Amino acid sequence: MASVKEAVTPALLAELRAFWFGHFESQDAYALPGQKDLMPWFMGGKALDDICIERYAPALEAIQASGITSGKDLVEALEPATPLDWLSLVLLLDQVPRNCYRGASSRLVYSVFDPIALGVATAAIDRGIVDQTPEIRWFCARRMWFYLPLMHSEDMATHERAMAAYQGMVDDVEALIASERVDEGGCEHKSRAAKVLQRDPEAARSMVKLNFDLEKKHYDIVRQFGRYPHRNGPLGRETTAEEQKYLDEGGETFTS
Repeated sequence: MASVKEAVTPALLAELRAFWFGHFESQDAYALPGQKDLMPWFMGGKALDDICIERYAPALEAIQASGITSGKDLVEALEPATPLDWLSLVLLLDQVPRNCYRGASSRLVYSVFDPIALGVATAAIDRGIVDQTPEIRWFCARRMWFYLPLMHSEDMATHERAMAAYQGMVDDVEALIASERVDEGGCEHKSRAAKVLQRDPEAARSMVKLNFDLEKKHYDIVRQFGRYPHRNGPLGRETTAEEQKYLDEGGETFTS
């Protein structure tokens, strides 16, 4: 356990967070990330992979070497101190492995890190870190990462929970757009987010709809197949005829 604490330090979590959001040109992007804000995360290519491998793969290797296999045990070992440290930990477990391990080695993403990430994200949600922390709840560019481990699960009950979580984010955005007297007292973070969303409500609605619709795509695949067919190769699973037909006809692989 000590080696994990030495590798996954508060300083590392803070540095990861600074890097992950470092391309934002404005604080407004935390409330309403636009296409240019999303692109570095999801279309970062080899440049992003190389940075993640150089800076954060040692922490992932330390987690593997520790023998920790559950989010609960990792949370107990690391004791994240702040809501933003929880966010960084989710990023480290759910996103960074997808940049460090590709191709055949993506089995480590699905079999090792995804289960731990799901446990950490679920613990954060259960503890109210998402809904009761204003700087998380009202800023979609932070909040959305807590739900991706649920989206990545192959468990149907987890997807039911994910659908509800994304709907909650949609509802909160609508509430911010409709809110009045945003300058009069109340929560500073909520007021700031409301001002940003009210400047471009259609962009705000489009952003959360994109998130909800992406979860619905994942939900439908797991409902149909009980798993993600595109993971069969790295995980050594036999692909059924139905799954092969789906993949051959252009079924979703989410860039694997």
